[in-house]
Amino acid sequence: MKKVSLVVLGFSLVAIAGTSCAKYCNCTRYEDGKKIFVYTDKEAKFFEASVCEDQSVKPYQGLSMVTEGKEVTIEVKCK
Repeated sequence: MKKVSLVVLGFSLVAIAGTSCAKYCNCTRYEDGKKIFVYTDKEAKFFEASVCEDQSVKPYQGLSMVTEGKEVTIEVKCK
């Protein structure tokens, strides 16, 4: 019975350690250098920060979400 308890305890510790290391990916949208909003995907956690950072988008010209019809520089930074 002690062996079974130790095995269950070991699996529990591994599960807790594994889930605590993963982090959500927060992506921030900027328009002309101003922070517009932050998006967090609550359905996925990442163990490798580089996977999240790869979702970032380099600056490009596009339409503003704040001012209708205005063209702005849009950038998305994920971390």
